[in-house]
Amino acid sequence: MGIENREYVRDEYSDGPGPLRLSSASVVVKLIGATVIGFIFQALFTRSGGSSSVTEWLQLTSEDLYQRGQIWRLVSYAFCHDSKNPFHLIFNMMVLYSIGGMLLNLVGAREFFWFYIVAAIFSGISSVVFYTLVGIPAAIIGASGAVNAVFCAVAMHYPRQRLLLMGLIPIEMRWLLACFVAFDTLPILMGGAGSSKVAHAAHLGGLLFGFLYVRSHMNLTRWWDRFAGRIAMNRRNKGKLKLFAPPAGGESNLDAQMDPILEKISREGEASLTARERNILIQASRKLKKDRN
Repeated sequence: MGIENREYVRDEYSDGPGPLRLSSASVVVKLIGATVIGFIFQALFTRSGGSSSVTEWLQLTSEDLYQRGQIWRLVSYAFCHDSKNPFHLIFNMMVLYSIGGMLLNLVGAREFFWFYIVAAIFSGISSVVFYTLVGIPAAIIGASGAVNAVFCAVAMHYPRQRLLLMGLIPIEMRWLLACFVAFDTLPILMGGAGSSKVAHAAHLGGLLFGFLYVRSHMNLTRWWDRFAGRIAMNRRNKGKLKLFAPPAGGESNLDAQMDPILEKISREGEASLTARERNILIQASRKLKKDRN
């Protein structure tokens, strides 16, 4: 998965993870900043008994989701953590910052944002379904599911990339991923996950989403652009005749148009392309095949 497998940019991504670009890093930093702000508000609005009104507004429970229809909690829960345990927040954000740039450099800023949000939703649904099946009312908080999805996707791209576990022990990402899977699977198989304070089902949901994302070659930005574009077009052109106008210039200036597009892919990722730019790529590919034949 990822643009490193696309023919027109394969050579630029064949040597492993590159440095974190500032433009890309800003997306990771913004997600971390939003999560930290959420934690600060949790702490500011903590009652004398230890509970926080902000946590109650953001956390995910089956009752809020099923009975009240508050689907926004499928995202908001990932931006709050245990206000009594700051290490819950610190660990998640450290992992996100340290490996987020690897995935972000591959897929682009917009795609990474959608990946993170959809991973949180998928993890939240997985956790709610699990606790509903075992019959345990649970309040789910934390970005662990989304962070695990990022780690899984990066590990599948760079399985032999070494990390320093606890800052001391070098270990390849594939083996660390296997440890994560075992850590969250065994409690569920042994029946102890229902009473644990760790949301193992959410962790596994994130790992599963990361796996499916890579294996299925997903492009969430493209899906969203198509969905949003269709809605906008239907509103704008409802009841009007729709005409298709091919790009001006025909095939004669395709080569000139390709250079800035390839530079944009190298700089921001394929997910940053507009519909017009994608259409130019398709036309160039067809022209190339025609010339070869």
